[in-house]
Amino acid sequence: MPAAASTGARDIPPGVRQRARRLAWAYLIVAAGLIVWTVFLALSLPKENLEHHYRLTWTGFDLILVLAIYLTAHMAFRLDARVVFPATVVATLLVADAWFDVTTSTTAAAATQALILALAVELPTAAFSLYVAHRVGRRVRELAHPRPVTDPHPPVPDRAQAHPVPPAEPSAPVELPPEQ
Repeated sequence: MPAAASTGARDIPPGVRQRARRLAWAYLIVAAGLIVWTVFLALSLPKENLEHHYRLTWTGFDLILVLAIYLTAHMAFRLDARVVFPATVVATLLVADAWFDVTTSTTAAAATQALILALAVELPTAAFSLYVAHRVGRRVRELAHPRPVTDPHPPVPDRAQAHPVPPAEPSAPVELPPEQ
């Protein structure tokens, strides 16, 4: 079971806490599914393709991705604001995975399959992880720099401030009639 919430998490509204838990479960389920996928790759990929350690390269990359996804889930369960870091790493790794899957495909069918997987799964998931990182980062900034609360009853300015009297203009000299 995930660790307890971090110290400042007690002040977090229940709705935010609930969304964070759903997010954490989603990342945890993806990490578990990716472990199964990585085992499948480890058993099915050729040991060597054009480069040595081909199988080790891809399974190692996927295990790093599993670790990043797990850390994202773990920090989301803890309501830890540092979740932005592993979420950003997840997005970066997914974009790299999509790129290398497409560009290292040896047949047109494999390239098409990799492109469909990239467009349908990897890139949208990467975009979602960046969205999560952005939202959490924005919330942290809002909490760190709260805006001043506006007073619903501002003080009434004194009369001189409310209606300043403009300075009097110099008057023109008054001509008096000549004395007789």
